[in-house]
Amino acid sequence: MVASTPNPTYRDVLRRDGSIAWYTAMTLVRTPVATAPLALVFLGHSTESFSAGGVLAAAHAIGEAAGAPVMGRRFDKKPFLGQLRLALAVEAVAFAGIAVLAGHVPFLILALLALTAGGVAAGVPGGMRAQLSGTTPEPLRPAALSLESALNQAVWASGPVLASLLSTQVSPRIALLVMTIASAAPLAFAARIPHTRTGGQGGGAAPASTLTVVRLAWPTVVLATASMFLVGAMDVVLPPRLEETGHPLALTGVVTGAFALASIVAGLAYGRRSWPGTTAAQTLVLLPAMTAALAVSAATGQLWGIFGAFLLGGLFYSPLMIIRNLGLQHRLPQNVWATGFSLLYAAGGLGYGAAALLTAALIQATTPTVTIVICTAVTTLIGVIAGLGERRR
Repeated sequence: MVASTPNPTYRDVLRRDGSIAWYTAMTLVRTPVATAPLALVFLGHSTESFSAGGVLAAAHAIGEAAGAPVMGRRFDKKPFLGQLRLALAVEAVAFAGIAVLAGHVPFLILALLALTAGGVAAGVPGGMRAQLSGTTPEPLRPAALSLESALNQAVWASGPVLASLLSTQVSPRIALLVMTIASAAPLAFAARIPHTRTGGQGGGAAPASTLTVVRLAWPTVVLATASMFLVGAMDVVLPPRLEETGHPLALTGVVTGAFALASIVAGLAYGRRSWPGTTAAQTLVLLPAMTAALAVSAATGQLWGIFGAFLLGGLFYSPLMIIRNLGLQHRLPQNVWATGFSLLYAAGGLGYGAAALLTAALIQATTPTVTIVICTAVTTLIGVIAGLGERRR
């Protein structure tokens, strides 16, 4: 009788050489991205207006979306350490420049610095994830990516809180300087991050073009867009929905915090074992389940119902992100993983931004309840198309 192989544990992942360095660096890399929107809004308010801060936050987001495919491809074609050091150093200088120059130079310069900070570092998460996957044995990859997903959710949950506290209790400039330090800190131990020469295998054939990567991975890219479309829609519609049902707006943070906490727990649980079905089959189950769960917030005005809807939605969200990353690796050759992961990053940002614009317009034209129904229906449709495309291929 053959003994079954035990499921990989998170201890197995963290005990590998360089794992602690990788996860520490990824936490620091994610922190400026998670804190930038609110920190830039508060900085703009302190020097000009909230609308000026919104423009700075938008410039940073546009830079990320535009820069991710370009900078991610550089991680596939050029030495990893050189690209990492260049991107993080320029990002740190750009954030420091905004903190020091705000209120003393024309606003256009600040917007260009925000655009630069978002664009130059946009390929770093994809490049880092490509190195994690490329240097981790395949049996350990689901656990490694689940731990990364949980870490990402934790940073996104705490980043806005950090930005708010520093900006309101100390100064928005200090928040930007903390982001500068977080960007620059991985430079001190970059060589200890497990890596191959590039994001791929280092040698062999040249990486495929970006258009080829899109053609190969379009179902996974569309899935990333659909997932973040729903998250962006719910972020925008939640405050008016709470107001519509007579609940304090201050509970917005509590509800979104429940979503993030559930995502962390679900991500860790998903990585603990193997699950039945292919990534495509799992997508066709999890995405409709997530949209149905969040749609409950339109069907009930009770606070417990809205809270429960977001809690349940978070349980489905994190496994979807892990499946998305695993599916991409199965679809693409290793020497374009950084490009593929960066395309997912850009697609997610575009989905989030499009949802924010559409939701804002729908709230003005209809009601928060109708807005939730429309956005969840659109997400389900896009996600099913992506899932069927992935399953067919």
